[in-house]
Amino acid sequence: MKNQIKTLFCNGFFHILLGGTLSKVIAFFSSIIIVRFVDKTEYAYLAYADNIYSYVYLITGLGLDSAILKYCVSNDKEKNKSYLRFSLKYGTLAQIMIVGLILIFINVFPIPFSEAKIYMYILGGYPLLYFLSILLQAFMRARLKNREYAYMGILQTGIVLGVSLTLVFVIGSFSVIIARYIAVITLLFWGIKVVRPELKNVSFYKVTNREAKELLFFGCSMLLANVFSMIMPINEGFLVNNLIRDTTISANYKVANLIPQQVSFVTSAIITYYFPYFARMNDKAKIWKKSKKLGIFTFGLIAVISILGILISPVLIRFVYGNQYSDIGNLTTLLWIMNSMNAGFRMLPMNILPALGYTRFNVLMSVAACMAHMAIDYFCILNMGIHGVAVAGCTVYLITGLCYWYYLRKKVLA
Repeated sequence: MKNQIKTLFCNGFFHILLGGTLSKVIAFFSSIIIVRFVDKTEYAYLAYADNIYSYVYLITGLGLDSAILKYCVSNDKEKNKSYLRFSLKYGTLAQIMIVGLILIFINVFPIPFSEAKIYMYILGGYPLLYFLSILLQAFMRARLKNREYAYMGILQTGIVLGVSLTLVFVIGSFSVIIARYIAVITLLFWGIKVVRPELKNVSFYKVTNREAKELLFFGCSMLLANVFSMIMPINEGFLVNNLIRDTTISANYKVANLIPQQVSFVTSAIITYYFPYFARMNDKAKIWKKSKKLGIFTFGLIAVISILGILISPVLIRFVYGNQYSDIGNLTTLLWIMNSMNAGFRMLPMNILPALGYTRFNVLMSVAACMAHMAIDYFCILNMGIHGVAVAGCTVYLITGLCYWYYLRKKVLA
């Protein structure tokens, strides 16, 4: 166990976990500061612009950053450099086209807040810079530069907080936009410095049509799977608001889910660390053995965190949100169980499969899960009220988790 922990520390696992946690904490305090000191109307315009651009972030660079993570794990530096250039070229083109269409749309069709246009114009260059930064981060992960990857997250959120706080009293909500640009540009310089040794004095070669198709197919497959997975919690909120139509229950649901949904971050950190390792593995027996060990470890870790979360949530909710939410204890417990089912059982095989190259199944399962979740959620909320959200979530996460594990076992032991 000591050797295992030492290896994880040396290879950057705890840097990813602690770095990600620190980034979330900084981002949380940053959001509080901005909300408190920015005029509510200005904040609404910024929120509207962010909401529109969130659709761009869903399809960032056609998912080619995921392709880099899969295909740049070899030690063939020429291939790695060529794949990176290919992803950079086509991902950049996609970002420019999508942002261009959005800017044309807001000038042709009326939008609810016309004053938000200036925010959208100023933010127009950010999606491209964001794509470039996550492309570099994906390359770092592929080359096992986990410490540097973790430092980038801390650096970004730290700069956003510092610059926003410095300028918020002078230029209001525009301070957030300036902070984002300064942070992402700083990240790009840092990222280029980190990956330069991997690319220096390395020749390019022309990516073949077959390789180009593989990269694009993998990227788009991961993109679709992620989009449908992210839509599921959005659907939950939509159904709660539109079927129950009670502002108190909607507020209770939102607050009750704030803490439990964070448990998925732990599994995300595990996946972030292990994805490149699985992408490098060829021995199927070892893949299955490693998957089982990691699955048991993840399930146990999430179970312990969730039990602790269930015990301390009532105290934490009263302390942070006040006594007005003291009646959500049972709902919070159910949502802890639901989120732990997703994080402890479903997420791991869902991400190991694409690391091994099995993306088609992920796309089909994500679409099927999203549709099934919507239908079951609808039925459960109508018949059980707000507690039906947790029942529906547990049902879908359990069934899809079993499907992912079964398919993974079938593929690696075939």
